[in-house]
Amino acid sequence: MHGWPVPEYPGPPMHPLDVVAEKSARIRALRQSGLLARTAREEFGHLTDHVRDVLDVPVAIVTLVDEERQVFAGHSGLPAPWADLGETPMTHSFCQYVVDQHAPLVVPDARLDPALKDNQAIGDIGVVAYLGVPLALPDGEIVGALAAIDNDARTWSDADMRRLRSIGRTVEKEMDVRISESRWRTLFESLQEGFIQGRVVRDDAGRIVDWRYEEVNAAWYELVGVPKGSAIGRTIREVFPGIEDEWVNEFANVVETGETVRFTRQVGVLDRWYDGVAQSIGADRFTVIFLEVTNRIAHERRQAALLQLGDTLRDARTVPDISRAAAQCVASGLVVDRVGFGSVDELSETIEVPPDWCASGIVSVAGHHDFRSFGSYIENLKRGETVEVTDVETDPRTAASPGAFEAIQTRSLLNLPIMEHGRLVLIVFAHARTPRVWSTDELQFLRQVGDRAHAAIARIRSEETQAVLNGELSHRLKNSFAMVQAVATQTLKTVTERGAVEALNQRLRALSHAHDVLMQQNWSAARLRDVVNAVLHVFEVGDRFVLMGRDTDIGPRATLSLSLLLHELATNALKYGALSVPEGHVEIEWNIQRQEGEDIFHLAWRELGGPAPSQPTGRGFGSRIIRMGLIGTGGVKLSYEPEGFQATMSASLSQMQQA
Repeated sequence: MHGWPVPEYPGPPMHPLDVVAEKSARIRALRQSGLLARTAREEFGHLTDHVRDVLDVPVAIVTLVDEERQVFAGHSGLPAPWADLGETPMTHSFCQYVVDQHAPLVVPDARLDPALKDNQAIGDIGVVAYLGVPLALPDGEIVGALAAIDNDARTWSDADMRRLRSIGRTVEKEMDVRISESRWRTLFESLQEGFIQGRVVRDDAGRIVDWRYEEVNAAWYELVGVPKGSAIGRTIREVFPGIEDEWVNEFANVVETGETVRFTRQVGVLDRWYDGVAQSIGADRFTVIFLEVTNRIAHERRQAALLQLGDTLRDARTVPDISRAAAQCVASGLVVDRVGFGSVDELSETIEVPPDWCASGIVSVAGHHDFRSFGSYIENLKRGETVEVTDVETDPRTAASPGAFEAIQTRSLLNLPIMEHGRLVLIVFAHARTPRVWSTDELQFLRQVGDRAHAAIARIRSEETQAVLNGELSHRLKNSFAMVQAVATQTLKTVTERGAVEALNQRLRALSHAHDVLMQQNWSAARLRDVVNAVLHVFEVGDRFVLMGRDTDIGPRATLSLSLLLHELATNALKYGALSVPEGHVEIEWNIQRQEGEDIFHLAWRELGGPAPSQPTGRGFGSRIIRMGLIGTGGVKLSYEPEGFQATMSASLSQMQQA
């Protein structure tokens, strides 16, 4: 068998521009395959050895034809210096013709071939007889050749071609595997997530006591801050001395049970948090893919601290309470070495610090301190400015006082001023023992704490002012009610029916009590149970009123109506009903029910243990008040059963709660 390469699937001649385009596409495909980056004899050396044995030739090569060179992906018997160089220029290439023609090349004696006799491979490498077959990528692109080379002239047989083709197909399969591995390796190394393949370490009893890094990607080194190449072959306890046992135990459990585990956990020695998934891959091995989530955890911690601060501030009643809550919030939201607050005397520029929170080994700063002993930043605080110091030794405001800060183990600090009426009254502080650049998120968090603290102070001051105003208004209303009662008493002193006069006075007192309850809530609403207790308390019958129902808010209008209503019912019960005898009592029960898409408030008055009631023949003013119901619109049912008088009333809850 002999001759120049003949295409297996001949077609019309290609246009020169098409030839250039095809070559460019081939070179691009070759370079993207990753095969050029992994060229060495051992890649395909076992197959070139096989070619030498099967075809009885001194040299066999696997080549990849690049733009200006051919690269040996595998070779056997290649003489020096080419074996060490691993490539030749195109002046020494026979394989380029296999690639260009997409066909085998059969050369019995290159010295006699007009197209090859001047090829420098003849003299430099000893290529006389050549048999080569094309090698294609998985997508069909021809990028190289598998070749058998003899130093003497040789007639190649059809059997030689069949054998070389067969080995060539094996080479292509190996190329496919190498490409797949290369692509996965590229993906593996380009992952932003960290990746670990580990194998557990067992003691003599078979217990898992550690695990060893077998494989990690580039992102792993970035995410854990360990020098590249320092982990493979070492155990986690060697790489991170003092690491928490959970990092061994949880992955041990994955290997033992085969169950996939998702985790979010801190590596304390790194002060970093990680979120990931670990799964078993058999044979005491496991894989982990993870991300660092330190910033996310810190953000969540700060948000939780702010939520807790909001809850605490709602109940705070003094400025020190607010400062204490703010300091606790900062301690929860920032990872620092000391947090506290203190009361400031702006005139003397001193601070009194109650017991503070300190990390292990950090001294407390509780006590009396002079601001000027620590620098000049008191001026910033007096202007209401948050003080942020990265390093007390370099900040111009603190650099003159290194000894004072050294004594309290502080190199970095944050101070949050709490102002009242434009004056500095307290500060919340956070200290770190090492220089520290405070992040934007940390400073924003501190500002949010400050905003909430200032809002809480403004609220309690407003409440104090409102309480004074309410007290004054309540005092004046009481005086007005007293004057109305006095006028009524004087006006009606000649009236012979004294019961009517007393009823009027009692109704005025009921209204006065209702006003007292409303004043406690700034006239915006009142708690139902407070209203009921205020009205019934004046009857002085102890526990003979039994209240049942969930407390709720009612508006001013309902408060006044309900007060008069309960007063009339209680007066009647005391005169004629259950409260007129020692063994009688009254049940007052209320609830809210959903009816036809609306919440309806129901109230029941039940008299028990008293004399049998009788329906009154006349209807006086008191009866009209009762029949007007909860908000003056009726909705009342009265029952005069032998066991006792009963009244049930209902009204729209939304109307009950209107101002």
